[in-house]
Amino acid sequence: MMRVKSVGALFLLALAMMLAGCAREIVVAEVLQQPLESPVYTKCNLWYVNCDNISCLNIQQGRIIPFGTEIIPIKATDSKLTFKTKHDGQQYTIHFDNQLMMITMQDYIGQIFTLRKPEELVQKINPEMLTRIRQGDVVPGMSKNEVLLTYGTPAAFRTPSRQNSTWVYWIAEDKTIRVVFRGDRVRSIININTE
Repeated sequence: MMRVKSVGALFLLALAMMLAGCAREIVVAEVLQQPLESPVYTKCNLWYVNCDNISCLNIQQGRIIPFGTEIIPIKATDSKLTFKTKHDGQQYTIHFDNQLMMITMQDYIGQIFTLRKPEELVQKINPEMLTRIRQGDVVPGMSKNEVLLTYGTPAAFRTPSRQNSTWVYWIAEDKTIRVVFRGDRVRSIININTE
């Protein structure tokens, strides 16, 4: 009887170790269809308080990794994305929740990384708006593209379509703002407490 329990316990331990070590790895270069030696950049400002524990919601607190920052992907799985910035080698880890985001990690990678150079991302953006984007400020009059550079793509579970006239973003874990559009331009920003 004791031997059966030991064998059962060993089987469960081996199964748990196997499942824990079997996180499916995702190749960022394949997701982006990156040509050999082509640089990868951030597609939007990425916000963080702790570089090892960044929320996939891109909560607008702390410091900013600016859009157009060249990055080097390190590892991606269904639940984590680790990369470092090329200019200083600082490593960052984003914790991803596909049920919360309602998209796959591959889609998320496409929302935050790009092969387009920073100067391509800001074509036709006037200098005043470009300054606001770099500061992480969304203001009335901004285009949807300028909001995407500033705050990123809104989470699908609160903003199911970018065609919506209102996009919801987090400015704290328990506080959101609503960016309200008239056509392609920001009409107003509304602060909302505790979601």
